[in-house]
Amino acid sequence: MDKLKKNKSQVKKTNNIDKNSDIKKKKVSNVNLNDLQKELKQAKDDSLRHLAEIDNLRKRFDKEREDTFKYAVTEFANEIILVADNFTRVIDSMSLIKKDINDNAKPLIDGIDLIFKDFIKTLEKFDVKKIECLGKKFDPNFHQAVSEEINEEKEAGEIIKIVQDGYLIKDRLLRPASVVVTKKGEKKKD
Repeated sequence: MDKLKKNKSQVKKTNNIDKNSDIKKKKVSNVNLNDLQKELKQAKDDSLRHLAEIDNLRKRFDKEREDTFKYAVTEFANEIILVADNFTRVIDSMSLIKKDINDNAKPLIDGIDLIFKDFIKTLEKFDVKKIECLGKKFDPNFHQAVSEEINEEKEAGEIIKIVQDGYLIKDRLLRPASVVVTKKGEKKKD
């Protein structure tokens, strides 16, 4: 009988050990499962973050590529507007001598006017446009003031003279217009 009691106590001990090891295994598996779930969630977050970053890079690259094509002629346009400036100077000079011209020079002057108009149309085909600013309010984003003149008849900050034309290419400033701006005279105290 003692043997039987010993066996029973050993079986109980073994059962207790088995139960304890099962409990430990469950705890370990719960801990492992929780850790794995946390790692999975972190991996998903990292994956989404990387996908968003890749999408942003793609959008930025597409925008840069579009701008490259859109503004590819910018350097050329910067140089060619110097030719437009020279044409403007020639036409201004011709307007001074138009009074004294004879019939032989008139076709030459008309030809130069026509060439200049065609030149401006060609610039406009490539979205290079002159900034119209005479009589408008001074805007430092598009104009560069080279001097100020006192004028009581006009509003302060109004452009009254263009020294050098400014140009835009599409919606970007190619060169600011150099202008003369009005200012109010100082009132003297009596």
